[in-house]
Amino acid sequence: MTAAPAAPVSRGHPAHRALWSWKRWAIGVAAVGLLAVAVLAERPLLGESVHTFTHLRWLPVFWALVFEALSMLSLALLERRILILAGHRLSVGRAVSIAYASNAMAQSLPIVGSGAATAFTYRRMVSHGAEPTLAGWTLTLAGVASNIAFVVILSIGGLVSGETFAMVAGGLGLVLSALVIALGVLAVRRATVRERVGRAAVWVLRLVQRVIRRPKGEAAGVVGSVMADLTAFHLHRRDAFHVVMSAFRNWAFDLLCLAFCIKATGAHVPWWGIVLAWAAGSGGAALNLTPGGLGVVEVALTGALVAVGVPSTAALTAVLLYRAITFWLAIVVGWPIYWRLSSEHEVATVPAAAPPRPAAAETPAEE
Repeated sequence: MTAAPAAPVSRGHPAHRALWSWKRWAIGVAAVGLLAVAVLAERPLLGESVHTFTHLRWLPVFWALVFEALSMLSLALLERRILILAGHRLSVGRAVSIAYASNAMAQSLPIVGSGAATAFTYRRMVSHGAEPTLAGWTLTLAGVASNIAFVVILSIGGLVSGETFAMVAGGLGLVLSALVIALGVLAVRRATVRERVGRAAVWVLRLVQRVIRRPKGEAAGVVGSVMADLTAFHLHRRDAFHVVMSAFRNWAFDLLCLAFCIKATGAHVPWWGIVLAWAAGSGGAALNLTPGGLGVVEVALTGALVAVGVPSTAALTAVLLYRAITFWLAIVVGWPIYWRLSSEHEVATVPAAAPPRPAAAETPAEE
């Protein structure tokens, strides 16, 4: 189900060109200013650990860089694969460029970064020919798949940690994730299940409308329209496998990046507890109170690594190296790509309705 690209706004329109140029410059200046403040806030941590960087093992550093690049590639392939399910093809290079640019935006802007990155990705997909509804559903499904993969990895980490509470929580997380996946697949592939899910959704939506008076319209009509759009995705076992594996690879490669950052310091990697420590850093980034969770992630992740047995100096050095790769390098690479993509085309005409928000608050964005 591929539509012709939305009609681009005329390049010759001076008012529109000036407005878009002003927006790009405003975003760039805001990002640079916030990052400058973040650098000043990071100086004490850098001062404590800078001398240890001269003793890093460079082969693990190389592999950490490789795994983070593979993580970003997996994120791009996840969104690309979902687009393919609905009949729209986006080149791998273009998908990777969009992923890097949106990730840089999400990392650089506190609080609003995730929303701004989602809007940017949505507009890029539409400008390359994806229907607006299709682009919105792609981002939503990518967020759902990514968050389910994160919960599964975290659950496995809880099971192998040896902690009773973590093991119980991990088992429950695996069961709930399996139920969500099974329900989603059946809802897409079987009309009877889709009808039952639709009836439940209508009941819930009517309750919501009574409370907040949103969204407007008859509940059955709204749900019917959403379900009709969802059936545009022709989900087969092979396609579902590729989507799920891309989501898992996105997180798993990022986790391996952290592991090799620890190895680069010469410390032993605590495989039994590294998943929970990594999740603590991801939780700090999800707060998004500072650009990329700067300061919050470093403190949370360093404390978590020390708690699972990594020496404090090695833990701090590993975290700073990990953040240099996943945050600072991602920004250095992503913002020039964002600038190039924004300059290639004037923003395509997009319907006024906002795209559906991904189900999870921060997930496709990398740390």
